Amino acid sequence: MRALAWFLAPLLASAALATPAAAHPTLSPFDAVDQFIGTEMDTTQNKSNDAYGNTFPGAAVPFGMVQPSPTTYKAGNALVGEKGGYEYTASLIRGFGMTRYSGTGCTGRYGGYEFPTIPYAGALPDGVLPVNPSVDVKGYYLGFSHANEQSSPGYYKVGLDNGVTAELTASTRTAVSRFAFPGAASLILDVSGPNNRTLGSSVTIDPVARTVSGWMYGTDVCDVGNFYKAYFSTKYDQPIVSYGTWNDGVMTAGSAHALKSGTDTSVDYRHDTGAWITFASGARVTAQTGFSYVSVDNAAANRSREVGRSSFEKVRAQARCLWEQALGTIDIAGGTDAQRTAFYTALYHALLHPNVRDDVNGQYLGYDNQVHVVSRGRHFYENLNFAGSGWDMYRSQAQLIALTFPSVANDMQQSIVDMVAQRGSWAPGNARMQGDNYQVILATLDDMGAVSYDRKAALASMVATQKLPATSTSRSDGYQYFATGLIENRKGDFATSRVLEYSIDDFAIAQLASRLGDVESQQFFMARAQNWMNVFDPVTQHIRPRERTGFDRSFDLRVREDGSGRGQFNQSTGYQYGWLVPQNMSTLIAARGGMAAAKAQLDALMAQLDAGAYTQTGNYLSNQPAFNTPWVYNWLQSPSSSVDVLYRAVSEMYDVSPSGLPGNDDQGSLSAWYVFANLGVYPAIYGTGDLVISAPMFRGITIDPVGSHRTIRITAPGVASGNKYVAGLRVNGSRQTANWLDARFVRTGGRLDFTMSATPGTWGTGARDVPPSYTDGADARNNIGTTPDGQGNLGSMDLSDWSLSRTALAPGASLPLGSTGIIFTWPSAAPGTPDNWIPHGQRVDLPDAAASSVSFLGLSTNGPAAGTATVVYTDGTTQPVPVSLADWAATAPAGNTAVITLSGRNNANGTAGTGTFRVFATDPVALDSTKKVDAVLLPPSTDKGIMHVFDVAVA
Repeated sequence: MRALAWFLAPLLASAALATPAAAHPTLSPFDAVDQFIGTEMDTTQNKSNDAYGNTFPGAAVPFGMVQPSPTTYKAGNALVGEKGGYEYTASLIRGFGMTRYSGTGCTGRYGGYEFPTIPYAGALPDGVLPVNPSVDVKGYYLGFSHANEQSSPGYYKVGLDNGVTAELTASTRTAVSRFAFPGAASLILDVSGPNNRTLGSSVTIDPVARTVSGWMYGTDVCDVGNFYKAYFSTKYDQPIVSYGTWNDGVMTAGSAHALKSGTDTSVDYRHDTGAWITFASGARVTAQTGFSYVSVDNAAANRSREVGRSSFEKVRAQARCLWEQALGTIDIAGGTDAQRTAFYTALYHALLHPNVRDDVNGQYLGYDNQVHVVSRGRHFYENLNFAGSGWDMYRSQAQLIALTFPSVANDMQQSIVDMVAQRGSWAPGNARMQGDNYQVILATLDDMGAVSYDRKAALASMVATQKLPATSTSRSDGYQYFATGLIENRKGDFATSRVLEYSIDDFAIAQLASRLGDVESQQFFMARAQNWMNVFDPVTQHIRPRERTGFDRSFDLRVREDGSGRGQFNQSTGYQYGWLVPQNMSTLIAARGGMAAAKAQLDALMAQLDAGAYTQTGNYLSNQPAFNTPWVYNWLQSPSSSVDVLYRAVSEMYDVSPSGLPGNDDQGSLSAWYVFANLGVYPAIYGTGDLVISAPMFRGITIDPVGSHRTIRITAPGVASGNKYVAGLRVNGSRQTANWLDARFVRTGGRLDFTMSATPGTWGTGARDVPPSYTDGADARNNIGTTPDGQGNLGSMDLSDWSLSRTALAPGASLPLGSTGIIFTWPSAAPGTPDNWIPHGQRVDLPDAAASSVSFLGLSTNGPAAGTATVVYTDGTTQPVPVSLADWAATAPAGNTAVITLSGRNNANGTAGTGTFRVFATDPVALDSTKKVDAVLLPPSTDKGIMHVFDVAVA
């Protein structure tokens, strides 16, 4: 266990990298961090998202509220020069701001960088700035050279071309800056100058107290409709000689206050309001800036409590110690300087977010815009994923935090629960990415041992919000998904990939329900966890967009956008998203044609590891949807192939240059993935804490989390000399051939002792060695086709929001098919729960008895539908049975008999429609009466419309 330092309380109450070489660890974890990795955009690549880590070299402490850092500017291509953060090829610094989102996308709409300060070394004619910053702030940007920069965790220094030396360090909630002027000394305080639109700001100068304070109100990252207000309070250690403010086009010397604010959220007031303060010539000024999302008073209290009279050097030393603690949670033995630099820089980046949101008095502004007080000894965390959904974080970063900072993971869990209670939904605002992925984060970390939160409240909220009538869900098109188990492609907004994401969300809910003993919820959500099957086309053997009349087989799976506004896969292609079924990988593999066919398909994907999403069949490992793909080989009984891909990725995609991150780091998720690739394990079954094994890339690894005795020790002798494949494994001394680890190992810790080989062997290749696939619910009914009158939002039969009325349909009623001897049973499902199957090959078990014929009760929507079912006899033999069902608005054609006829149907808006609608029975098909029927497999696919089967019966 890593003991906490005394000052941890405020926080916690192009080098080739593929083949680790034998080397003594000349670099400590702290010294190995290079904060410039990921700061340069690779303009030679165009893969649909930036080939740019968008990291920053400024100061921060692990999970701190503030990240004081320089932000750069480069004239010319705005995609490079105005990235919103720090871009290595730029030659100008815009100023030094308070916060940064590390690794965001959304070019031109980055958040953070509040209250930038610009050290100005020129004269002030008539006591005012020579040019009003609201007119031309670029004239105050600062030239610099990388030769004059210095950066280490918790510290940044730069010698500017104007002769000023600027230094930055930080505590959790306070930025400490130091500026050494060669002559004239002024600071320009651009309080309305963050990275995104500003809707209002205020600044107040108190020259006697040597303080400046204020606030800004603006749009958050990606500018998708989330707004926030931030406050600051700065104290200077030198007397303020003169001062002034500007507001729009007016600069006023001696003015101590400026305000610009309104109610219009469509405006952009950036740079319109600010102040300047002047010190004695040649001054060396230290500024302590407290930050808060609650009030100026809290910002001042944060500053006073955390820093107080501490010197710049002391704050820097404390920040260093915090990072030595954090980086020391994973100790790697061996590796070259480049390998250690890449690894520890990735770990550093992964621990910058999420961020403490509560002030030193425990107050924080909740999602209900009310001030709350966090429980003593806990923290409220924000930025679990920018722009809302947890889409990036749930695939790697959350799990790495659980391994290294269990107490932070527990506080993240409670923060999510509190956020949901405050907001009433599982998204913290307008989310740019799809999925209720906070549910996945919570269930995953719960399985990894982060259970010190209100688990029952979390599950109760999931169950209550993720069901019909879909009035409380955060999932777009949740009504259609909950009712039908799919989202039709005409909905756009990456409809197909949303089905995959929502299926993972539902799997996570089911797993949490199982752990808490809620069997009913576990079964309900496991059935929904298999909804990925509704967008799997068995004819082409691919995940594919689906229309209400069938699969869109003309859609080009190589693209993320087909040019007609029908984007189906979020930031990826269909080939990349086609493997995102981590909860039931073995079934996906079987559906794709079996082991050999699936491996050939995966090999084709891996031919290019980072091809992007513009008309590509290759992979996109620098973006999150593909993160799990290397480990799919473990299910294919080929773990050595996972190792090959990971070594290629580490070598081909990453290096220790400023452009050494292959894509947006997205608050550390890409870096966390890199850490797991080197550790040799990966949490590939999202929603659980299970780890899939590849191979360690260092000869020794110790994971020693802060505040926990749950230590994991990994040995892999021979890795340094090229033995990269696993030949054997002992788990806590016992031999294991399974190529995965149960979450119990994560929860308790232990030893992994690998035997390594230079060539692939048989370890982990057995049929019983593969990771688990969760098949529960695959055969359950998956469509809600009947609703109570006036409550049509409790189901949908046809993807057009129409359903059958339950009034004339008695649950459990017997429905004889004439004199055939076949008697159907109408489903007894409760309102709002599935009552029929949309077929994808589900197994319907029948009493093991002889039967002379079989018939299907159902209908089709949006046209007739036909397919082939299979009767399975108890002796293992099978019989194909053609199934054809007419459209529910049609009269009975040949081969169908109308068993139920209803007048009208219900709509989701609560009204009823007119017309006649029918439920049909197929003409009985003769069976071998000398055999006993075990089960019927519904058609794996149907043509034309969508088939619905309510019951299967034999005579």
